[in-house]
Amino acid sequence: MINIKDFLIPCPQKVEQNEGEVKVNGIKVTGFSCECELYKTATEYLFTMGEGDYTVEINKTEVVEGKKEGYTLDITEEKAVICANDGAGIFYAAITLTELFRDNTLPLAHIEDWPDFYDRGLLLENRYGSDFMTLDDYKKAIDYLAKMKYNQLTVGIYGCWCVQYDMRLSEFLYVPLKCHPELKTPRDIRYYSPKKGEFIEREDVLPTIFTEDYLGELIAYAKSRNITVKPLFNSFGHNTLIPRLHPELSAKDEEGNPTKHGFCVSDERVFDYMFAIYDEIIEKYMKPYGLDAIEIGLDEVYAWFGEDLDDIYGKFEPYCRCEKCRSMDKKELMLAFIIRVCKYLKAKGMKHIYIYHDMLFEIFDIVNDELVELFKKEDIYDVVVLDWWSYTKEEDVFQKREINNLFRSIAKPFTGYYHWVVPMEYNNNIYAHAKLIKKFGFEGIESYSSFEYCFDRPFMYQAELGWNIDTAEDYESFLSRYAANRFPCDTKGAKKALDIMAKVMENDRVANRMNTLEYYWFTYVVENEEYPRNFPGGAYKKIFDAKDEYMTYFDQTMASSKAAMDFFASYDSEMARVWYAVAQHYYTYSYAYANMVKLSDDYNSGAVSKKEVVARLEEILLLHEDFMATVENTRIEANSYVYMRNHSINRQVYVDLIEYFRNTEDAKLDLTDLRYAASERFNKLR
Repeated sequence: MINIKDFLIPCPQKVEQNEGEVKVNGIKVTGFSCECELYKTATEYLFTMGEGDYTVEINKTEVVEGKKEGYTLDITEEKAVICANDGAGIFYAAITLTELFRDNTLPLAHIEDWPDFYDRGLLLENRYGSDFMTLDDYKKAIDYLAKMKYNQLTVGIYGCWCVQYDMRLSEFLYVPLKCHPELKTPRDIRYYSPKKGEFIEREDVLPTIFTEDYLGELIAYAKSRNITVKPLFNSFGHNTLIPRLHPELSAKDEEGNPTKHGFCVSDERVFDYMFAIYDEIIEKYMKPYGLDAIEIGLDEVYAWFGEDLDDIYGKFEPYCRCEKCRSMDKKELMLAFIIRVCKYLKAKGMKHIYIYHDMLFEIFDIVNDELVELFKKEDIYDVVVLDWWSYTKEEDVFQKREINNLFRSIAKPFTGYYHWVVPMEYNNNIYAHAKLIKKFGFEGIESYSSFEYCFDRPFMYQAELGWNIDTAEDYESFLSRYAANRFPCDTKGAKKALDIMAKVMENDRVANRMNTLEYYWFTYVVENEEYPRNFPGGAYKKIFDAKDEYMTYFDQTMASSKAAMDFFASYDSEMARVWYAVAQHYYTYSYAYANMVKLSDDYNSGAVSKKEVVARLEEILLLHEDFMATVENTRIEANSYVYMRNHSINRQVYVDLIEYFRNTEDAKLDLTDLRYAASERFNKLR
């Protein structure tokens, strides 16, 4: 007999489990019914137990002190009774019941359950991978999140970053805009496919969500799973596309020349342009589905390297210095933009306008009573929601500064975003944010993320704390329940393997040395360093500068990840395959880096011949391609494109070195600068 408290996530608020269980060979649903999509989905979930004689009775009635989304669930030998005062409660009761259904049995129990925080969600940033996800990919993700009882999903639909791949700015727009059809963000797909034995190359590919224009369908599907979608259209920071294509709207320098960065907040054309975009988004994607929440970003509004293709080493301020703007400082320019946009959006029916906290709090230090009064005077205080984000360990969260609750607020931890590098776990960051939302009475918790199943445990942990904050102080219990939930046939073995991976995936750049060696971190422009940057030479320089520490790290990581791989390979489930791929990433790269360093030492000391070098390189290449094959069979295809491209770059290093040693009489092996062996293919991938 299963123990409910030993595996169910999120952990219910109250559980009384009785001895015994009831055999269930299918169900019938009686009691309350309606035609709403949420009720239909709830019954669809229930009928995954099959159709039969066991009764599931649904009652729509006031329960658990009227808490939104709360429910009671009584499971007896005769029937299961669901009571809830809203459709969401019925839906979550159905999820709990189906999660308890194992091996055609249900435990006998009484459950009273409700969420501690109403807002429980993820921000799926518009970045690599999500741009090419299909509607079916998103639907699967929504079902996956709904079963964890998430109820919010922010979908990034516009955001921009610096140059990284193909000498293009990393710009992403996810919806076609009739008001501004010139706004498009194509990018290239390039990677080696072990499955096909060839390179996949596609150029100028637009986001799938853009070409198929399925955002409305995504919103409707999410709503049927009690998940409310809100779009994020970044409006000042992370915004290079609009001012680049329309320099007349951009900030001006002291001479009045367009900078192609930021906005001139004194120019009415800026607001005409932006309001046309907001109008189209609201009318097309929000109003038809009853949505009244939008995120406008406004984070990291300052100059970055690599944001201008004409001068990648230049840093260009996004704040205007034209004749009208120069009388205002940066803080005043930011506030002028916020007030104007928020007043407009409120007039358009938006009741929740989310703004990142960092510029107002960390840069300008004005999240105070004076700002409260200003927003009240401008009649936007009731709709503005500060989105407090910090992705560090608990001891460094929010730069060790004391935050406040002067505004409506949510907390934004980090469940996992960089799915294109080695996965790491940030559960200590989630824990820190969960404690803050309880302390300050925030509206909820919505992590910064992309969507990939390699972040399964952090997704589950945030779902746990967002629903039942009282579990926060017993992390070990969560880890045990996670192992039981995902690996019910061998919980003990799973717990051991997962504990190993928790250490391997630690969110610490000193302890987790693998992360800083990833190709992705070498795509950023760095002052006084040639671009494209020296890779993998730069990674090997790091290793040689602390060789003993890195070689010890590689040996330990290989041993740990191999032990985890052995367990996950023995378990037949989708989640076991996901975890196997994570462990294999750490193992493959630790093995490759360690053995490349040993090979360099051996060859340069005269201990091995060129022929032996080729044989050892071929062994590393084979291991690397085996890992890439795992990726192709495990990752969401859209997410695999950039992930596989990074791995293809490392693969090409081995291919090029093999070719170089086969065809060069007096071959050298200097790992800190391998450009002498680089092929045209390698340079194109770079």
